[in-house]
Amino acid sequence: MKILFFTPYYNQNRGNATTAKRIVHGLRLMDIEVFVFAYEEENWSHQWQQILLAVDLYHILHLRRFASWQKQQEITLEKPYVLTSGGTDINEDLADTYARDLMGNVADDSCSVTVFTEDGKRKIEDSYPELVERTHVIPQSIWLPDAKQTTNELPKGDPVIVLPAGLRAVKDIFYVWEAFKELAADYPELKVVFVGAALDDSLLTEVREREKNNSWFSYIGEVSLEEMHHIYEQADIVINSSLSEGQPTALLEAMHVGKVVIARDIPGNRSVVIDQDTGFLFHSNQQFKEIICELMSDPLKASNVAEQGRRYVAKHHQLTAEISAYVDVYRHCIRKAIN
Repeated sequence: MKILFFTPYYNQNRGNATTAKRIVHGLRLMDIEVFVFAYEEENWSHQWQQILLAVDLYHILHLRRFASWQKQQEITLEKPYVLTSGGTDINEDLADTYARDLMGNVADDSCSVTVFTEDGKRKIEDSYPELVERTHVIPQSIWLPDAKQTTNELPKGDPVIVLPAGLRAVKDIFYVWEAFKELAADYPELKVVFVGAALDDSLLTEVREREKNNSWFSYIGEVSLEEMHHIYEQADIVINSSLSEGQPTALLEAMHVGKVVIARDIPGNRSVVIDQDTGFLFHSNQQFKEIICELMSDPLKASNVAEQGRRYVAKHHQLTAEISAYVDVYRHCIRKAIN
């Protein structure tokens, strides 16, 4: 089986790149030949056109971005294809009429659409009722390759809170800033570290300004997937404050490493964080602060919740299960095309 995998990003360390690298790695472990084209990073060429015609199936990540790119390039998809919809294209783009129509043009001719959560499936089906029978839920798994050398050392503190997110509006990175300031007054050794690519210049400027004015806060920028395991190991708590998520890979990665996670109470986060069980959910600065204080005063509870999170990921988010599910979808689509 030969697959052409379309992803918006593969080199830059963003969520889509993490998803693409994990799936491609898993497919290659199953001896499937995979060609990867990052359509926001590379130029289409005659060589890629030849690959387009030679493979058995296309796997496309991110509906709206791909639909826009395909329209600009005027590329015809000659083989069956599978669409994987993540976070932004479901939670943000479906609210835009033009984007929804653009995505629909691609989705109409797809063999299957995959999403990470039941919430994602419901949103796709609400916008495209004709896709009900073709939409499948395939939860994300975890693949954290270890770096041979690590250079990113976090500041020492108690606690060390890490927010892994690219600097862009949907991540709402300053949502609990007031809680951070109050916690810094209560816990003089507190350290808060943001980790992620600088994707918005105005947000980067604000981050740098706050970094200068608050000794407890630092931003270490973009970190490779291979180095993220080391980042999580140095953290006490990993948080997510996004406005919306498909399914938060960073939380799953942190849980896999055995860290306590605290996440904003939104559907994507609720798909992996069971409050007071596999992690904690919050909906305000005050609640976030109370959770931190509780964890600081009760280390045993923190340890127990972290262990529950680790077990949950080990049981429900295995790489082999995720990749097997995709391969089943591929085979179905190829058989359907032949018949």
